[in-house]
Amino acid sequence: MPLNYSKWDMLELSDDSDVEEHPNVDKKSMIRWKQRDIHEKREQRKLQIAKLNSELSLNGILRPRIEAIITGLSANGFDHYRAVQRRIKEAPSDEKPQTGAPNQPTYDMMLGQLLEDVFKEGTWLLDGAKWDGKIKKILINGTAADFNTPLPEWATGEIPQGKKEALKEVLEERLKWNVAELVRRDAEVKKEIEKEEAEMRKKITSDDIHEGWDKSTVNPAKQGVWDEKPKPKRAPAQKKEETIEVLNPKASSSALTPPAPLAEDSDDEEEFGPLSASGRAFANIPIGAFEKSYNFIQNDSSVLAASTHDSLLAEAFDAERRGDNQLAMRCVHQSLLISYCRQLGKDGVGLFFQKMITRNPQSIKMFQEDFTRTYGRIHLRTKEILAEEAKNPSASAERETIQLVATDPSMEITFNIPDGPPPAELQIEGEGAEDLDLDDVRAWLERKWEIFEHFPEDFRKALQTENLEKVNKVLGDMSLNEAEEIVGLLQEGGMLSFSEKGVRDMTTQ
Repeated sequence: MPLNYSKWDMLELSDDSDVEEHPNVDKKSMIRWKQRDIHEKREQRKLQIAKLNSELSLNGILRPRIEAIITGLSANGFDHYRAVQRRIKEAPSDEKPQTGAPNQPTYDMMLGQLLEDVFKEGTWLLDGAKWDGKIKKILINGTAADFNTPLPEWATGEIPQGKKEALKEVLEERLKWNVAELVRRDAEVKKEIEKEEAEMRKKITSDDIHEGWDKSTVNPAKQGVWDEKPKPKRAPAQKKEETIEVLNPKASSSALTPPAPLAEDSDDEEEFGPLSASGRAFANIPIGAFEKSYNFIQNDSSVLAASTHDSLLAEAFDAERRGDNQLAMRCVHQSLLISYCRQLGKDGVGLFFQKMITRNPQSIKMFQEDFTRTYGRIHLRTKEILAEEAKNPSASAERETIQLVATDPSMEITFNIPDGPPPAELQIEGEGAEDLDLDDVRAWLERKWEIFEHFPEDFRKALQTENLEKVNKVLGDMSLNEAEEIVGLLQEGGMLSFSEKGVRDMTTQ
């Protein structure tokens, strides 16, 4: 019976006795050359796999950004395209691939170059040029255009109004083609990676040698931050429940989903572990510094664990009891960031922070309202706990109040109060006016005026001054229940809004 030597096929020996030798080269030199050749090919294969994985990662970041531009272009027209170009030019982000290469371009630089190239292609196509799918180039009078080809005369300055709609369609088509190319390239890269890895596994190398029998037990894999499940709560000695109001329950927004309610702060607070070193560093990031928070999460994703969220809330309660209001507000702010990220999932973290960093008004408004309400509940609950601990109802304690507070220094609270009931002849003008129902608008304006009329006289006067301090002073003189009702009516009537100070860039909508 013939012997089967196939089990040795995965061995690659540089000093094999069967090595082919040259008559003018000694055997030792041939062996050394073969060793060097083997190791060089292994290193080249590793570098190629790393390069392909880096390309996949880059495409995974750029593709959603291009798709977001396509969505904005389709909804808002050519002006949105120009607005994105202006934002990239005037306020570029320094975020870039972590390759360590000198002069590594940022994501915004790559995106800006793409938008500029697509704009040139769009103007040429609109001016009569043809797209050749075989060579993937634009032909102008039969000649392939390059990026030294000048723009049409009408595209060198302000785009004529009559060409904006047609240019929007062409740009949208070219951007979609680029997205399709990225998808096609991703599929090719994945096949190349599989091919290289299969080739790498054909031979046994020193990298494949592991100590497998030194231990009698195998440690389980560490649980990831996205795999955490809430710990079962023990039954409390006395049933004590607290219902936390959800901010803006009727709001409809694809940008954000309101986070889960606060955990119970009853007798089982000791279930929350102490705040870790990374969690404490995360809590020290200033309020509203979304870019710093995003960079921190990219470097240390462990802060996205559910346990860190709970520990931050527990730390917020402790800080509030100590009188450290600034730390309490920072802990609440960062815990809300973690809550949103966990609800959106690991694929939605980048998109969430992109909306917050670019100051998307709708996203900022909802987050601001959630923060104000959450911190207000912690503030009031802390006072209740301190009062219970004092066990002296007759003692003079600070009265519980509700105050309107802006968390971000760049944000301000403004008031939109009605001048009177809606007129008999109601006209709606402006963008989107044709989509509104006149009767619904009139009913809403009447309800807004009815709410304003039923406010106490001193509160109406404070609102008419549009001075936040005066409004807070009147709210501070009210009882807790009355102030909560007033704030709820302000939101129902659309009289309470959050906006950025100074000039606000609306191009990111």
